[in-house]
Amino acid sequence: MFGTGSISYEVQSRREGRWLIEGAYTDQESALSAARSQLAAPGVDEAKVVKFRTVAGLSLETVILHKTAVRSQHKGLTLGGTAEGAPLCREPGDLRSFESRVVIGRLLRPYLDAQRITPTELLHSWPLFRRLDEQGALLGAAIHAVARHHADLHGVSHAARARELRQLVEAVTGAARDALAERRRLPRFDADDLPATSRRIFEAVGEAVGEAGHDALFLTLLSQHLESGGPLAGKLDLLLAMMGDGAAPRHLELLDGVVADVMGSADTVKELLGPQASLHDGLCALADGLFDRDPDPALAPMAESLRRVCRLAFQGRAPQSRSVLVDRLRRSIAADQPLDRRDAKAEGALTRGLADRLKGADGLTLGGAAMERALEGRLLRHRQTVLRAQGMHDIADRLSAR
Repeated sequence: MFGTGSISYEVQSRREGRWLIEGAYTDQESALSAARSQLAAPGVDEAKVVKFRTVAGLSLETVILHKTAVRSQHKGLTLGGTAEGAPLCREPGDLRSFESRVVIGRLLRPYLDAQRITPTELLHSWPLFRRLDEQGALLGAAIHAVARHHADLHGVSHAARARELRQLVEAVTGAARDALAERRRLPRFDADDLPATSRRIFEAVGEAVGEAGHDALFLTLLSQHLESGGPLAGKLDLLLAMMGDGAAPRHLELLDGVVADVMGSADTVKELLGPQASLHDGLCALADGLFDRDPDPALAPMAESLRRVCRLAFQGRAPQSRSVLVDRLRRSIAADQPLDRRDAKAEGALTRGLADRLKGADGLTLGGAAMERALEGRLLRHRQTVLRAQGMHDIADRLSAR
């Protein structure tokens, strides 16, 4: 009598006591999937799907899903960061790019560390990806986090972007699944002779596949080789063994990408830095390494593998690893953790000393303007803390407004 009318769905999540609209959908299954994915996102307490039906000028609302997030005690079942910096991927190869892997590493960090794998291995190994997919909503949460970031930044549809990303993921993992099915017929990976490995790849798949086809299969074989490495620090040793002076530029770039993945693990970098007495000491040790300075006897020695990564970065042979380590320095400086918990009053002096340590022989600050802003922000927070301790809250607040 009244016709079917129009139907739409709205996904909402509750964060810090407030309900937020996460997206609008025309398909019920997509809306339900998005809501379930929200439950795995950090900071989400509840999620629901509201069905809107308009008939003869009347709007009817029905909540068809309303769930509370269950916080598991198992590490790796929630996202570990934000989708900040996620590139707008259009092709499967874009998903394998350095910029994409940095974001994948941040979003899935707890899971990746628990599994002791890198984003490169995840994208090139069907068994590893299948294990992630079995975690339930974790993969979906990562996809929707990126889709939401793209929607906010580029004005695209959240729902449509989530579908596009899912298709890209399926294309990349489908290639990994096909490689697994052909594993017995794949060329042999020779860690001691990478040029021979590349020749066998081209013999197996043909020169027509080009550089992109070679790289995808090379990284698939490399991922299989890294299975014997154990923890990330062990895999780093395997990678560095292939990055000698005679390594070809193409191989060096591919290996550097995986080393950069390893450097994306804060726990691994902390382990490799050694038992530093404070955050300040750890940052100084890392800065010295990136400038290839002689070790400071006042600091705990870092692992030789990390020193080798820093030396390669200093030589310009590991630019991706350098980018990740410099960003780690910047993020640590921009964070609120004191440089030395034992002496809060020394924060200002330690920050200024760290700023000097981050300058090269040319007088330029490692990390450029972004690093300088992080240092200035830390000094500002320290001044505000001192002022508030003296009861001068208004002056401290005015510093923030400058």
